[in-house]
Amino acid sequence: MMLTILEKYFLDHGQLVLPGIGHLRLNQIDAIQLNGQFQPPVHQIVFDAIIEPTTKPNKLFYIYLSEHLDCTIEQAIIDYAAFFTNQLSASNIVDLGNLGQLNILNDAYTFESNYNSAHYFQPIQLEKVQIEDQTENNFNTSSKQWWILPLIIATIAIVAILLK
Repeated sequence: MMLTILEKYFLDHGQLVLPGIGHLRLNQIDAIQLNGQFQPPVHQIVFDAIIEPTTKPNKLFYIYLSEHLDCTIEQAIIDYAAFFTNQLSASNIVDLGNLGQLNILNDAYTFESNYNSAHYFQPIQLEKVQIEDQTENNFNTSSKQWWILPLIIATIAIVAILLK
């Protein structure tokens, strides 16, 4: 249950602080046009290790967590720290579900992301389009004497009103 809450928080806020370890953030690069191709946007989950081991998530995160776990803020803080402690004591890997895995080797943390935006977005080849002369198409031809028909209708309407 903790994993699904953390994944949802990360998707909603684009970041997740791992207590005493580091933080994950969503890095987004917009799409660009380059060499006749439309290059897709790039989305990456980036891990930044924290040098200071006392770094903790902010209070808003713990409020979010306590609401989703249906417990007090203090219990949410304890459960969140225990989540990482339990996984690290069992192995040197912290499974973050769909986000990826956090590995520890020689007191250094590395992150392997499960998300690769290249699987979802591909470059699009741009081609020049020839624009036709629109005056040749029947649906775009317009009479230069458009005012004659409304004038005839208005004249008939005025005559009908006067003869009534």
